[in-house]
Amino acid sequence: MKISRFFFGSVAARTTTLVLSLVTLIMLVAGFWQMHHVRAITLDEAHRQASRSMESAIAVIDNHITNIETTVETAASYANMFAPHEVLVYKLLERLIDANKDIAAVTLLYRADYFPEHGRYYAPTITRNPADGQLEEDEIGGPEHDFCYLETDSNWIYTSKLDQGYWCLPYMDSMSTKRPMVTYSVPLHDEAGKTYAVLCADIDLRWVKMIVEKAKPYDFSIVSVLSRDGQFICHPDSTLILNPQGVEEARRRGGQQMKDMTDRMLRMQGGSDTMHATQFDNTSDAAKKLGKLIIYYAPVARPQWSVSFTMPEKMIMQGPDRLRSNMLMLLAVMLLSVSLVLYLVIRAQLWPLKMLAKETRKVAKGDFNTQLPVFNTHDEISYLRNSFADMQASLATYIDELQRTTASKASIESELKVASDIQMSMLPKLFPPFPDRSDIDLYGSLTPAKSVGGDLFDFYIRDEKLFFCIGDVSGKGVPASLVMAVTRAQFRTISNHESMPDRIVTAINDTMAEGNDSNMFVTLFVGVLDLPTGRLRYSNGGHNAPVVFSGKCTFLPCDPNLPVGCMPGWKFSGQETIIEPGTMIFLYTDGLTEAEDISHAQFGEQRMMDFVSRACDDPATTPQSLVSQASAAVSAFVGDAEQSDDLTMLAIQYTKQQLDVRLARHLMLQNDVQQVPQLAQFVDEVCEAVGFDMATTMQLNLAIEEAVVNVMNYAYPHGIVGNIDIDAEANDVRLKFVISDSGEPFDPTAKAEVDTTLSAEERPIGGLGIHLVRKIMDSINYERIDGQNVLTLRKKLTHGSI
Repeated sequence: MKISRFFFGSVAARTTTLVLSLVTLIMLVAGFWQMHHVRAITLDEAHRQASRSMESAIAVIDNHITNIETTVETAASYANMFAPHEVLVYKLLERLIDANKDIAAVTLLYRADYFPEHGRYYAPTITRNPADGQLEEDEIGGPEHDFCYLETDSNWIYTSKLDQGYWCLPYMDSMSTKRPMVTYSVPLHDEAGKTYAVLCADIDLRWVKMIVEKAKPYDFSIVSVLSRDGQFICHPDSTLILNPQGVEEARRRGGQQMKDMTDRMLRMQGGSDTMHATQFDNTSDAAKKLGKLIIYYAPVARPQWSVSFTMPEKMIMQGPDRLRSNMLMLLAVMLLSVSLVLYLVIRAQLWPLKMLAKETRKVAKGDFNTQLPVFNTHDEISYLRNSFADMQASLATYIDELQRTTASKASIESELKVASDIQMSMLPKLFPPFPDRSDIDLYGSLTPAKSVGGDLFDFYIRDEKLFFCIGDVSGKGVPASLVMAVTRAQFRTISNHESMPDRIVTAINDTMAEGNDSNMFVTLFVGVLDLPTGRLRYSNGGHNAPVVFSGKCTFLPCDPNLPVGCMPGWKFSGQETIIEPGTMIFLYTDGLTEAEDISHAQFGEQRMMDFVSRACDDPATTPQSLVSQASAAVSAFVGDAEQSDDLTMLAIQYTKQQLDVRLARHLMLQNDVQQVPQLAQFVDEVCEAVGFDMATTMQLNLAIEEAVVNVMNYAYPHGIVGNIDIDAEANDVRLKFVISDSGEPFDPTAKAEVDTTLSAEERPIGGLGIHLVRKIMDSINYERIDGQNVLTLRKKLTHGSI
């Protein structure tokens, strides 16, 4: 009898075969699906890792670029104090090269006729010795450094036409070190706006390689940085660095695909591509073994470089490939096991029949001593099951590792979200912020370019003065957000006991500049608006000048101070002006004017001025509607382009309400405490006229007496007789007392708040008097006006008063 006949003729055999065949098929399909799934997950994770690494590298490079630009432009902003004097010019250059360790040399190229006594050429230079870091002075004036005849197509430009900062093309240092270098140049203009010199900073580019090497997604990644002129700034093959033929050779080997990719990189586009390693090197055996390459590239906007990460797909897939080999071996063992089981099943089905026939023949012959064998395939099935379990365990281990990586990424994103929430919670978020006031209205917004940003704005009212600020930290991301938080905290702390904005900014600068090893700076504008008078005092630390609209749009005149954190000991200048009721003040960061569309055109100052002018011509425009319309205008201009910088705007509308004076009284005293009873009688009469009760009158008497006696005792030098004027005015809303004297300047509101929880022994001497006045009066305000101390105390009228 044939095996097939017995086998297929048996129901048990058919069932067993069907089950084993289905198990085999399921294992094969599941195995290959798992391999495909694992490879897809690995490749997808590689793309995400490369994208994160590229973003990190670009952010760090951009932060370095920003710091360098800020350092040079800051030096250029105060160069006019040094450049006209040959004795001082080296001091300027020394400060500049000391401010940033990436600067290898600084040069000031003068116009040929600027110093006639030097002849045609004059270019003082300070160089940092690469061996020991010592600074060396030099003077490199000559035809090759002629101010007027530098060539556009070389590493320089027509400096006589330069009107803003400019990054030249990279070049190789002429020194023995042969370092890749680049120069950032900023023009210096005289009072007539004519360029008389160009400040040049030579930057050692070796830090670029350190940044991209540190940020690359895998250790086996190949990194390179390409300049806009098609030369490599960074490349694993040192012979190709700043080699004009490097890119052309790569294009020749790689064909059209390589040409298209390098064209996109030179057009400062970002993206990814795949190609075979032999397109880079078609002669090397190593290139043939690498196989397919994944290439990520992205631009660094301002110097116009393109960074690329090249990753061999074979190296990325080492883990999945090992798993695939193990799975194939397991599947081979499983197929052999299934074949063996099938063989045993067939044999188990046929053997009893053969034995039965044999024993039947024996019985027929009279031999009754027979026993049929028993067969069991349990061991074979157990082995098959264990093999499949091992394969599943290997897959589960690898998938667990991928899940942990994904969970880590999710954790980082979650922490960034928390950091963003914390940062935003530091900023004012309740609008309108002062609903009980009719003299001021504000609105501000901050839109970070990344999860967290480096812009800030803040405001609050103290002693009838609006304190406000806006700032922009150099760089982006987490480092900038930390500096932003410190700056905002410093503003709140210092302005709590200081009312002059120049002293506020100077104090913040001294704190920020101390130990500023990261060379991060803050452009900062601080303003103090006296709400009763409209007097605006302000100090600008290198920030964009605010726009003021009072019938027409103008920039608020600002002195060219340094950004905050650049130089300890710098004294920031203070300025002041009078703001008329109805005036709108619009403050912003350069994320507004430098917002770029997809073709890299900028929103610009002129477009901003036109927009603000049109919006403010409408009497119905409020600070909130102005900021909202500005955001919409920028979004419409930018279109699909990615936001490149934090965008912050703050609008302030001064709307002082003029009310009719219902009562006006005046009293003049001398600095003699014997005249205090006259003051008490004066206050009693005023309080009675406005309808205050006895308790309120006693409180006001106490507060006014404390303020006036303080002036009597301290305003004038001992032995000098001086006058003190007390004016009382009341309208339908409040009563105010104005105490003025021509004595020594003294701001009682600058005294820090008294901590009344401390014991008398622990509490510092003084300050209780002004504390008492603050508690009794609704507001207190000090101004130094035309050589006089003017202290204004206000109290709201009660219902039924005048």
